[in-house]
Amino acid sequence: MEHIFPVRIVKAEGVVQEEMLLAPKALQIGLKTRELAEFIGRSYVILDFGRELQGGVRILTYMRGPQPEVRIRFGESVSEVCAELGYKNATNDHSLRDMKVSLCDYSDMTFGCTGFRFVRIDALASDAHILINSIVAEARIDARPEPGTFECSDPLLGKIWKTAAYTMRLCLQNGYLWDGIKRDRLVWIGDLYPETRASHCLFGDTPEVRNSLDFARNETPLPQWMNTFPAYSLWWIMILHSEYMRGGDMAYLRENIPYLKGLLLQISDCITADGDVNYPVNFIDWPTFCNESSSAKAWHDLKAGMHALTLLALRCAKELCAAAGEDEALCANTLARLGKKEYKVNSRKQIAAMRVWAGDRTPANEKLLLKGGAEGFSTFMMYELLTAIAAYGRYEEALDLCKEYYGKMLELGATSFWEDFDMNWAKDLCPIDRLPQEGEKDIGDYGAFCYVGFRHSLCHAWSTGVIPYLSETVLGIRTENCCKKIYVKPHLSGLTWARGTYPTPYGVLTVEHTLQADGNVQTHVQAPAGVEVVVEK
Repeated sequence: MEHIFPVRIVKAEGVVQEEMLLAPKALQIGLKTRELAEFIGRSYVILDFGRELQGGVRILTYMRGPQPEVRIRFGESVSEVCAELGYKNATNDHSLRDMKVSLCDYSDMTFGCTGFRFVRIDALASDAHILINSIVAEARIDARPEPGTFECSDPLLGKIWKTAAYTMRLCLQNGYLWDGIKRDRLVWIGDLYPETRASHCLFGDTPEVRNSLDFARNETPLPQWMNTFPAYSLWWIMILHSEYMRGGDMAYLRENIPYLKGLLLQISDCITADGDVNYPVNFIDWPTFCNESSSAKAWHDLKAGMHALTLLALRCAKELCAAAGEDEALCANTLARLGKKEYKVNSRKQIAAMRVWAGDRTPANEKLLLKGGAEGFSTFMMYELLTAIAAYGRYEEALDLCKEYYGKMLELGATSFWEDFDMNWAKDLCPIDRLPQEGEKDIGDYGAFCYVGFRHSLCHAWSTGVIPYLSETVLGIRTENCCKKIYVKPHLSGLTWARGTYPTPYGVLTVEHTLQADGNVQTHVQAPAGVEVVVEK
């Protein structure tokens, strides 16, 4: 548990000596405590803790007068912390962020457990007189070592990596990988794919990945689909593949083989003889979600994405079956049927990225991915989007788009990356650390589907796909044979230097790349004993 004092008073009314709330002091009430903030009548203060946090707020009260009730509101933005429940979809879903409590004399009490950066405290009675010693965040932030690192000549990219890593760390809670910390404090297994790839780059072995895989499997007896989405059962296969290929734990793989084999039969039944996918629900990500009654082009694109995801999952399943000595025939047969179907993507960049991942590297997909810069990107699909662009050799463009997209969130005050972000929102959007001025909008004016308005999460682990992109493509670290063999082929993409570390089961790999005057890149590698490294040009 970490105790964090506020760094700024956003606004206060009716509070005397509110600056006392910023002063670090002993977190202990005494009979002669001084330097107190005094709430008189209907008064309030809005505190900024400087960064997104997971946890609650600890209030040390000296005296509370005849009317001790206060209202506590948590917010990921200043606008949210001032919102009434229901306004722009402000909600207590998944975690309480708006509550009324009574304070006590000489008390030290903690309230709430949610995701927040800002806290607003209102004294509710006209005759209130409350003396407060301290209001501190009591934050639950994972503190394990972070052996995976990335640094480079561009400070913005360094900040993007650190913010993504902090986002991941906040979402490691209760032994699982939560999707979000304000809302979606759940194991959404499909969302776990970029989180798994990021956690492998940051921490190496991450027990929360297996715990989440097992939780999803155990609560989804076949023929159910994980989290009700067939796509999420497909992602489960790909996550299991990533977890096995990182460390080669055969016992864990065999533990999952019975479920995997049953799931493969279920998937095969959803593939028609001509290679079309016939799932009860199609879903890639929320910005591309639609149904059969939507436009024909949107529905076509979504089906194209599901077809690509099925190809990818079955290729992973085939490798897992081979590793475990299981029959691969069902995978091969289903893949053969899928190979009969071709798709052309109309307009959805995320779907084009999935098609590229599946091997469909047509000029049309390249053109679509680069059209309009970062417009149409989504945080959940950033790993696929960036690597798909890089698959065409467009490394500099991929890195520029990475900086454009994540950089804009940082510019708007993000200290963790969001559930979704559309570049079109940024035109009139005020930063999250202040209230909007005339002509500006706030983050509560945007969002869709399950994340409309202030229900939108501003700390979502699925947004961390930038981490494996920087590690695997910019640093150029590609593992094979369960990390026993590693290829290193950097793509500096306009950087003058980049260095970092990658945790393997055998120790930490260190790489450093420097651009030389002749345009060549000089690479130095330090590898753990027993790991073969091949440096490619």
